[in-house]
Amino acid sequence: MNGVQGNMQAQPRVFAHDAQIVYTDKRLIWLDIESLNAGTGYAAGAKTVTGVSSGANNATITITVDAAGGITTAVITNVGSGYTEGERLTIAGGTGGVITGHTTFIGSEERGACIYVGNSGDVEAIMESGNTVIFANAATGSFLPILVKQVLAANTTATNLLALF
Repeated sequence: MNGVQGNMQAQPRVFAHDAQIVYTDKRLIWLDIESLNAGTGYAAGAKTVTGVSSGANNATITITVDAAGGITTAVITNVGSGYTEGERLTIAGGTGGVITGHTTFIGSEERGACIYVGNSGDVEAIMESGNTVIFANAATGSFLPILVKQVLAANTTATNLLALF
């Protein structure tokens, strides 16, 4: 789904059709399988992934491979922490296997989401526009009727957040 692109009636959203927990510890939430470079020499099973820009290496994925040892599928089995949104991840156990990992909630690549605040506090967010803002003292049980692409850990004290989209 594309962003609004200056037309406020292009894809109006009145009610959410899905919700996801918002994590702020830079864990791997999803992998962009279309970005996969299959590499060679891999054996199926659990593999560590290292962030090229973050250096984080505490997440694991389980892979399947083809006859040449090229990766065909990858599923996160341990989310780890400390990764950077959209960074390339090197896959251990073979040569040349890389994939793009994401720390944002699924579906936020192009569109933002409304945020539900489970427990009060500040919420630091990257808006759909790309601007970073802090919503101070968001109340327990409130909805932030905004379009957020990512919630950042640095200044977020609110907990039990949900992304509604």
